[in-house]
Parts: sequence; C-alpha cells; structure tokens
Amino acid sequence: MRRSIPLSAHQAQLLEDRARQVDRDLLESIREVSQRLGCSVYVVGGGPRDLVLTGQPGDLDLVVVGDGEEFAGGLAERLGGKLRRHTRFGTARLEGLGEGLDVATARTETYDSPGALPRVEPGSLSEDLQRRDFTVNTLAIEIGQGPPYEFLDSHGSLEDLEEGHLRVLHDGSFTDDPTRILRGLRFETRLRLRLDDAAERQARAAAADGVFGALSGDRLRREVFRLLEPVGSAESRLRRLDELGLMAVLHPDLRVFREDLAWIREAAQALEALPEDTQEVEGWRLVLPVLLGRLDRAGREAIAARLELRPEDRDWLLDSRETLDRAIEVLMRPGALPHDVDRVVRPLRPEEIALLLAIDKPPVVQWTHRWLDALRAVRLSLTGQELIEAGFASGPSIGRALEATREARLDGSIGVEDELRFALEFLKSGSLEGAKA
Repeated sequence: MRRSIPLSAHQAQLLEDRARQVDRDLLESIREVSQRLGCSVYVVGGGPRDLVLTGQPGDLDLVVVGDGEEFAGGLAERLGGKLRRHTRFGTARLEGLGEGLDVATARTETYDSPGALPRVEPGSLSEDLQRRDFTVNTLAIEIGQGPPYEFLDSHGSLEDLEEGHLRVLHDGSFTDDPTRILRGLRFETRLRLRLDDAAERQARAAAADGVFGALSGDRLRREVFRLLEPVGSAESRLRRLDELGLMAVLHPDLRVFREDLAWIREAAQALEALPEDTQEVEGWRLVLPVLLGRLDRAGREAIAARLELRPEDRDWLLDSRETLDRAIEVLMRPGALPHDVDRVVRPLRPEEIALLLAIDKPPVVQWTHRWLDALRAVRLSLTGQELIEAGFASGPSIGRALEATREARLDGSIGVEDELRFALEFLKSGSLEGAKA
C-alpha cells in the first residue's frame, strides 16, 4: 500500500543542498524539463534511504516515468552536460557537471534464466520499485514538480529502516539475481542493517541450489571484489559468507578459519597505518592470499578461472602466497642482513606488507617495520652516468653495480663517500672474471 509522508523542512533543505553539489541549477532544470515533456521525475534508492538513515542524501539517481533518455537529453542541453546513453537498459548518465548524474526510464524487468541479465521494458513507478533488491531501496521522492517533497513508500521501507531489516520484495529475488545476496552483505555492514529471517533463508536456499553458477565470471568478480572493500569490513562480511554457506561459490573446499580472520583483521588495521606514499590498495589482494593459502595451486587456478581474472591479476594471485611465505622465511632467518630483507620486501604490494606487519611472528614484524622506517628510504648519491664516465660501457653491468652498491649501503659496510669506489671495484672485478672466462 502506497503512503506519502512529507519530508521535514530540514530533510527538504538537505535534499536541495545535495542537488546543488551536482549542479547549482539542477532542481530548477529538472522541473522545467519534466513539465515541458510532461513526465514525472523521482529520486529513488540510495538517496532517500540515506536521507532517512544518516541525514545526508547519497547519490541522486533519477527515475523518469516517461522517456528517460529524452528527459536526460533535455537536461543535458539545459545544463551543458555530456550525455552517455545505455539504450538497452533505458538509462543515461550526465557527465561534465559537478558530479555525474544517472537517469533511468521507469521499467520492468524479466529474467529468462537465473543469473541472466534482465530484459527491460518501460513501466510505471510502481513496477520500477518492485524490481529492486530490498525494500529499503524502494523509497522515492518526486522532485519534478518541486516542494513540498514527500517520501513515497510502497513497501514498508520506513518501518524496515527503523527496525534495521533488509527484506526482499518477492521469494524469487535471489534466484533472479544472486548478486543481490552479496549486495545485501555489503548493506549489512555499511548501513548497519541485517537480512531478515525470510531473506536469510532464501539466500541459503538459493546458494544451495547453485544459482551463482549461472553468473558470468565478470559479474561474480566485480561483486566479490566490492564485498571486500573497504578491507576494514572484510572480516565481518567473510563471517557472514561462511554462515550462509556462500564460500563454496568460489570453491567447494574454501573455508573461513578463525586464525585467518584474525590475520585479515590485524592486516586491515596495519594497512591504514602504512605511509601515504604507498600505491592504491585493493581489498581482494589482502584477503584472498590468506583465504586461498590452504588450497593447492589447482584450487587457486580454479578460483582465478572462475573470476575471469586478467592475466596479470591471475599470475599475481597464483603466486602471492608463495611470495609471502618466501618473504616470511627470509625475515625469520637467523643472520638475515638488511639487503636480504630489502630484496624480498621491496617488490611487495602494500597489502602484502600489511600482512607481514600483522603476522604473529615478531622477527617478521620487526624487520618489516625497519624496512618501512629506514631501509626503503636508502638512496644512492651515485649515478650510472658517473660509472660510464669512469670508462665502463653502458649495459646491465652498470645496473648490477648500482644494486650491489645500494645493498652494501643497506648493510652498513660502506658510507655515501664510498659508493663510487665500491661500484668501480665491483665493475673491475666483473671485468676480470669475464676476461678469465
């Protein structure tokens, strides 16, 4: 039963302020274009939901009852934005404003088979809301005709938000689109909501029926990787995956162990404390080496294939645990020297360094901290050009000499003032060895 509930004056002001962040004239332009074309325009989904939950509207995704592409074209013309159309799904994106803006024609969806992409047709607002994943994402606010704004609540969304429930709109929701289960687990941590009992039963049943098998590797990979971001939420989401029997989606032998979750939790905290100059991190690169460490190479290869990883990501995933274990072995070795540590830690990604910092092995943690705090900053004042000017030919031997000199600096066996002498002796020694050969 549809209810209309007025926004408070404060909520209405927040909505208008949010619209101005996209474009100063956005609301006025929406009203003008919608009236000219005779269509109704609504903010739906995350924007109204977050306005209720947090007091701050999220993305202003627009649904148009009418021709959404025509409306988006009129809005782009008025605001001067660039339009990118996705005609198959009746959607368009306005770019070139303060922020991007998504516009969709109100539509119905039908699924030819579980996990398939939907076939869409224009529909009413009610039909558009009915196709959504959870009731909390069915709130709508009409903005085409201007204030006073109202929440349009057709599915008990406000009560579900108040009670903290994630409720699906129909029994076949997870069968139609299994990715809704993974999105639900993201919502649980991000929005502090919880799948209700019925949704949880349906998620378990859908997983047991093998509905994820119909998903393409590309769709599954994107949803799994999103589930592992941010890494601070990964532990709780993995627990829920395990509770719902969803780890087998990636591999039948994949399990979640308490000690692995503890390692992931500590590594996520260590990652936040890494220096700001480290490269951009990705949650899956921290989590998967831990989870997959108990599988053999064939198991890891099966997961890489299921997720349709790019060749470079596939190679990294297959080798990541062995790389990490080799680094741990060197850092635990009695008599390890700073240059030994640098050789195994320097090539690592920040996610792998965080895993070293979080492992329950004091020598590993101590060496990793020392590398971060001092060893990685060691730079030579010597250049390859100086060695060439000293009479040695350009080539790989110059690089080897510079690397050997840096390692001697790391170990403290030479100082800055000794770099040229050491490198020249290294090159002369190599020349003599070559002559003897």
